[in-house]
Amino acid sequence: MFVLPYFLFQKFHQLAIDARRASRTRTYVAYAVLAGASAGVMLAAGLALSATLFVYGLWWMSIFTILFMVVRPLATLLIRHVAVPLGWMKVAYYLGAVFASAGKDTLAYGYVVAAWALSRRPSGVGEAWLATQRASRRPLGDAEVAMTALITAGRGDADNARLLMRSTTMMVEVHPAVRELVGEWLAVDAAARGAWRELLRDATDATFPATPLTFFLEGCATRQLGAAGAPGDRELWARWLLAPHRRTTRALRDAACAVATADPSTASTTGYEDVAQPTSLPDAIAAHVALGVDPTLASRTRFASTVTGWDRALDDADTRAWLARRALELEAPLGSADRVIRDVTAMVVDDLVAIADAAKLGAPVATGRLGPVGEALSRRLRHGRLDVLEAAFSRWADRRTNDDLDDKGRQAIDEWREFVALHAAYTTACEAGGLELRRLAFPHAFTTGNHMAAWLWNKREEYAMSHAISRWLLDEALAVGDAEAIELGHRNCALEIPTRLGRIKIG
Repeated sequence: MFVLPYFLFQKFHQLAIDARRASRTRTYVAYAVLAGASAGVMLAAGLALSATLFVYGLWWMSIFTILFMVVRPLATLLIRHVAVPLGWMKVAYYLGAVFASAGKDTLAYGYVVAAWALSRRPSGVGEAWLATQRASRRPLGDAEVAMTALITAGRGDADNARLLMRSTTMMVEVHPAVRELVGEWLAVDAAARGAWRELLRDATDATFPATPLTFFLEGCATRQLGAAGAPGDRELWARWLLAPHRRTTRALRDAACAVATADPSTASTTGYEDVAQPTSLPDAIAAHVALGVDPTLASRTRFASTVTGWDRALDDADTRAWLARRALELEAPLGSADRVIRDVTAMVVDDLVAIADAAKLGAPVATGRLGPVGEALSRRLRHGRLDVLEAAFSRWADRRTNDDLDDKGRQAIDEWREFVALHAAYTTACEAGGLELRRLAFPHAFTTGNHMAAWLWNKREEYAMSHAISRWLLDEALAVGDAEAIELGHRNCALEIPTRLGRIKIG
């Protein structure tokens, strides 16, 4: 009799999660209400049974009843609204590891929520304790990466925390409860920065399971961007009512409702601007000055327009004639006009390379013959970024050699952080440099990456990390069309991966 509400609560809670993941708001609301009602019945029954046992002198049994029927269904709420805000790391750990329903590896969830609490109230003692626990859990998995990300966020390093959070998707070991918290952290972080497109991208890719708060923020993102499938006012209100921290998120709800009448058809689908093309030297100079006001905000369209403007201006016959006349007026040596054009081209290219690096832009795609600025810029960006990647891969390979010379070796999380940073740099460079740079950089990634993956698997027994590297190399091999690398990648990725959740075989 008393156990029935618990099983009903578990069943309705799971059905609510499944509906939420499928973005079926009405079904989600219905099952969430039923789960809440079942939890309420279980709490009432648990309190009544505990009181009865206590009255009849069986106080020790009443303690177990409270723990099973009262604390267990409230564990997640206690973690979120009590232990984490107050920074009670150990309380959060025991609630997550012992009482919360977090699948097979409950310790993983316990350590992650402990790191969550630590991020609210950082302490050296708490961080040292978590680092010890993390080092004892081998091989490395998604929970250990999430722990590290939360600790990093507690130090105020949001950029690296964001990078580590996203890297959990490369891990073959999956703790659903941990992934939900990671997705929520990323959604809250994106909403706080107003990065609605980033938030919507995660929601569209279904990278992370959605918690009630994430589900509400995803609805806000679709409304803000006028995307297809945006929830209506009632649906958004329902998501808001079922999400935690309603006082804090009320402003987001109101802002999303305020753009409800916007016509999605009028929204920009490309994000590009309609920029007038410079046609003369003064126009090119003006466009360049405007582009350099804040290089980090330079758009791809304005950048391409400026490069094209410089090519037209420096190749223009009128510009060359004007320079020749000025050289004659100033009694300059022969060839001075050509030397001026070369010097101006070099200075312009230097400045445009700095702007492209700041804004993470690649060389504009040419539809015809490149001019002096466009050709030099493409060469500089391609070879400069390739040199940086080659140096990074060399440093990565040195880690394996240096670690072999060190009997103690480095912790697995340090190797993962190095790989994640290199992966991010490689991705950024290839996105900016295009397929040509990707094909030039891939042989370095393939050679070094395969050696690292084999070393991590055979010597360090870090199977999930090794598989993540092999999976990345296979994806890159498919992108560049390297048949030999594709064949080797399929063989490496077909290996069984031992994890704490069992042996996993992909493909």
